[in-house]
Amino acid sequence: MLDALPRSSPEFARLLETHDDAAVTCLSDDLCLVQTVDFFTPIVDSPYWFGQLAAANALSDVYAMGARPLTAMNLVAWPADLGMTHLSEILQGGAEKVMEAGAELAGGHSIDDKEPKYGLAVTGVARPDEIVYNSGARPGDKLVLTKRLGIGVLASALKQGLLSEDDMMPAIEEAAALNAGAAAVMSAVGVHACTDVSGFGLLGHLGEMLAASSVGGVVRIADVPLHNGVLELIAQAVYAGGLRGNRDFVLPRLRAAGGRPGEVEQEDPRLLALFDPQTSGGLLIAVPADKHAALLSGLREGGVGGWTVGEVTAGPPGTVVLEG
Repeated sequence: MLDALPRSSPEFARLLETHDDAAVTCLSDDLCLVQTVDFFTPIVDSPYWFGQLAAANALSDVYAMGARPLTAMNLVAWPADLGMTHLSEILQGGAEKVMEAGAELAGGHSIDDKEPKYGLAVTGVARPDEIVYNSGARPGDKLVLTKRLGIGVLASALKQGLLSEDDMMPAIEEAAALNAGAAAVMSAVGVHACTDVSGFGLLGHLGEMLAASSVGGVVRIADVPLHNGVLELIAQAVYAGGLRGNRDFVLPRLRAAGGRPGEVEQEDPRLLALFDPQTSGGLLIAVPADKHAALLSGLREGGVGGWTVGEVTAGPPGTVVLEG
């Protein structure tokens, strides 16, 4: 669909084509802009935490590319009849997260809408040699994930009244944590590729990375970290519709060890968790095997999670083999 859209003139060669969520524009030989935008509807009851989550989620695309956030602009859709108190709390949560990132909140735009929505347009900066794309994964790389999965499932349970916001607060706090620390360690160690894990789930974003890199991958399901209670909720069919949509889209790329493409246990809760749409998920990093220990050590010292969930293989491109 995007191929049918008009393109800028060929002379504007500074805008680099990428497979990532953020656009990279080289302004000079030593400076690039990294720009992204993201917003969504509330997944928690607390306006303040919604603001924190939405802001952290938008900033994540910049961190995933090894860049530093510079400015952010609010994007707000708000029903006028809800009043301004809750909106003020949302904006407070977002502003604090932008400040934590060391960026400047530079304004924004709001509209009257029937359903609340909030997010940010973010501009970051980096040198060209600092940019980390999701298209550089190489056979032999280890795959490291920096946050647990399952916040989408927990949010669905919250909406259904099956748990309280206090029950899911550990997951909320982890999701609201910036990926700044993980990005700093990633940049210091030197890695081949990175993407953040968000709406397409772990396997969706991994599939994009592998396809962009013309490689395949292996994921060990038992090694993927999940929030408490996620498997039990999935077994009760408590999850958002986007989970099954992600599964159906990615399924042709998957196969069990020794099986054929698409031949997996589709209703296994452990597998379904890997399709859960994440809000402000962690980074998924492809790191050379000889730098793997240094990455895990740096993440641990920085107080950041780090789980080795698989590795990159020679192919077929874009395919994922699932192991027990």
